[in-house]
Amino acid sequence: MDCAKVGKLILQLRKEKGLTQKNVAEALNISNKTISKWETGMGCPDASLWSELSGILGADIQKMLEGELNPNSPDYGNIRRVKFYVCPLCGNILVSTSPASIF
Repeated sequence: MDCAKVGKLILQLRKEKGLTQKNVAEALNISNKTISKWETGMGCPDASLWSELSGILGADIQKMLEGELNPNSPDYGNIRRVKFYVCPLCGNILVSTSPASIF
C-alpha cells in the first residue's frame, strides 16, 4: 500500500465532500493531526478505521486501499444503432444498442 497515493486520495475525497480535517477526525474519534499525517503520506489509516472512513468519504474500501478511483468510462453509443424491443408477454419496452433476444 502506497501511503502517498492513499493520502492524496483521502485529501481529494475529503475536499469533494466539503469536509475539513477536523470534521473527519471528529467522526473517527481521532485527532485532526492524524488526518493531516495521512494526507501528506506520512502514514496510513489503521485497519480498524477503514470501514468508517470509507463511509464518511463515500468510496469503496478496496479502491481506497489501492489509492486510485477509476471513474467509469463513458459509453460512446451510436444513436443510429439504438433498437427497441417489446416483450411479447408483458409488453415492456427494452432499449439496446446491440442485437438482443427476447424470451
